[in-house]
Amino acid sequence: MSLRTNTLVLFMRNIGRTIGVNRCIASWLQGNGYETQYDSQFSACLRPGDCVWDIGANVGYYTRLFAERVGPEGAVVAFEPSPVNFTRLVEQCNALNNVKFMQCGLGKSDGKLPFEQGEDELGATSHVAQNSSSAIVVDICSGDSLLEKATVIKPNAIKLDVEGLELDVLEGMKDLLRQSHLRAIGIEVHFGILKANGFDKGSQQIEKLLSDSGFSHTWPDNSHLLAVRNP
Repeated sequence: MSLRTNTLVLFMRNIGRTIGVNRCIASWLQGNGYETQYDSQFSACLRPGDCVWDIGANVGYYTRLFAERVGPEGAVVAFEPSPVNFTRLVEQCNALNNVKFMQCGLGKSDGKLPFEQGEDELGATSHVAQNSSSAIVVDICSGDSLLEKATVIKPNAIKLDVEGLELDVLEGMKDLLRQSHLRAIGIEVHFGILKANGFDKGSQQIEKLLSDSGFSHTWPDNSHLLAVRNP
């Protein structure tokens, strides 16, 4: 357990979320640099020739950055379950020869889940929605099953932004997490959605799973965790 996931800190964070001050506090602390430090630290983990899994690729902002970083000898596998976002992702990144597109989400096991398109312009808040009349059904795969079937190549780094399904995705790749070629994992942790989904200690569980798999982790900001494999 780290300071970010200390029980008292999580309690205070929940109170702040309830009264609606967390966003204001985060904006004040981070200014206009939201994700900047995290982006920089995660990018520093990437090497030419690496394979990066972009899980929750949305419309391809990070996919393009990763593709440039790993170079023509590297590869990016971009996972996006939303049909709307996936279409835009392919439009934005189709000219990149080192990107493989996967129209599915990752999760704890293979199957299907109801999914709702985000109302924001970029579709960034698209999410699994169990109780929504407007939801569509999307494909979900586990990372371990994809590798077992040789559907995709093994990653050296993973970026994960899945709107509250972080723990499910990690549990679906437990075998992968223990493999030495995977050096770095960057995660946007959605504390509020994890709690709403019944994972009151979800962030602590994420830290423990990564630690048990041989990673050390830091928190570049209030919402992003960076895990790097121990030497």
